[in-house]
Amino acid sequence: MTRKENRPLGTNEKVFWVLDQKTTTHFAVVAEINGNALDHQWRQALDTVQQRHPNLSVRISGNEYSTVYFEGVDNCEIPLRIVYTKRDEDWTSVLEEELKMPIDITKAPLARAVVIQQSGKTVFIFLSNHSIGDGMSSALFIQDILTVLSGEKLDDLIPVPALDQLAGVNAREFLHEQTSGFDQAKNSLISRPEVNVQRLKLSGALTEKLIKRSKSEKTTVHGALSAALVLALKQTDSALEEKPVRILHPLSARTTLGIGDNYGLLINIVTLPYNPEPENTFWDFARNVRKEIAATQTPEWIKTDISATRELFYNEMDVKTIEQALYQGTQHEIMLTNLGQLPFKSDFGGLELKSLWGPMVLTLHDAARTVGVATFNGELTLTVTGILTSDGLLEATEKIIDQVCQSQENIEIGEFLKQSVTDFSDIN
Repeated sequence: MTRKENRPLGTNEKVFWVLDQKTTTHFAVVAEINGNALDHQWRQALDTVQQRHPNLSVRISGNEYSTVYFEGVDNCEIPLRIVYTKRDEDWTSVLEEELKMPIDITKAPLARAVVIQQSGKTVFIFLSNHSIGDGMSSALFIQDILTVLSGEKLDDLIPVPALDQLAGVNAREFLHEQTSGFDQAKNSLISRPEVNVQRLKLSGALTEKLIKRSKSEKTTVHGALSAALVLALKQTDSALEEKPVRILHPLSARTTLGIGDNYGLLINIVTLPYNPEPENTFWDFARNVRKEIAATQTPEWIKTDISATRELFYNEMDVKTIEQALYQGTQHEIMLTNLGQLPFKSDFGGLELKSLWGPMVLTLHDAARTVGVATFNGELTLTVTGILTSDGLLEATEKIIDQVCQSQENIEIGEFLKQSVTDFSDIN
């Protein structure tokens, strides 16, 4: 496949394409940077890195979802908006406005960027359609941008195949089949009425304790965060006190399948319900989360999952039925999207990468929250994105993490369930 050759969408890419017919599902990753580059330098760096990643020069074409495809487009600049604000002025409102505004999938490229210039500091916001990429793709893109701004050169990458092909799923696109009820490829261009983003950064000391304690307890940071979020949500949302909390986990296939630094949608999704018994302990809960997720991190599971989802598009269902199936199959209270410990350097010449935030995305479910996690430079960042506000959720999560990392004992779940949101009123 050449850089400009058209390619049919893979299964997971089609999933987001269908969801985009109903509402916006684009996402953002944000970098906080010490130092400034000139406006035209940001423009040049965007153009250079865009050429490195073929998925950033495509639109989605076709009007049959059995044959919808990425179409390569020449000379399509990534839209760049420059904003000037006072030093340390909060950038959250800028991000919220960007998440409200859809990305038109019929016009290349399917991404845009915002640079917030402050005195001695920069905030870089990158937004992407989900059919062309995932959170790790955007984090790697930001690293590439800073690398180019520092004066280094990067090689162009070849187009990344669909995850179906990488996982060994046999493609069977029906070139002449038309599925009823779907006569256009345009996505919803209606802005989201409301977006709320809240964020919190763990201290370097607490981040280190969490990493070390998770390892000693034979679980992962993701497992510990999942457990803490379930308990925090039960503390802060009375409607969930007695109900299971469903977490939707987007899981990267890069390590499992040996995929490099390409910009592409390289994740699978699993939704798991959690309703721990009061007599269970926190770290037992975190280990169970890790065990369930580990079972999905094999080439065989990824292949089976893609094959099962793929059947949605080849059984003569109309688009409304597929939308409903996807809606029902992805019901969740929290989507926990974790970029993990990012091994990026921080020094890029005159610029210093300080923090990464996200991914931040609204899902199909209005009542759901997305919790984005990134660990960089020894500090873990948390964001929660939703149509509704999630007051106290991140603070409750931080307090639980602090408690379980400080305690030498394995605290029982019941101790956390006795607490409520009012117990977090003293947290700054």
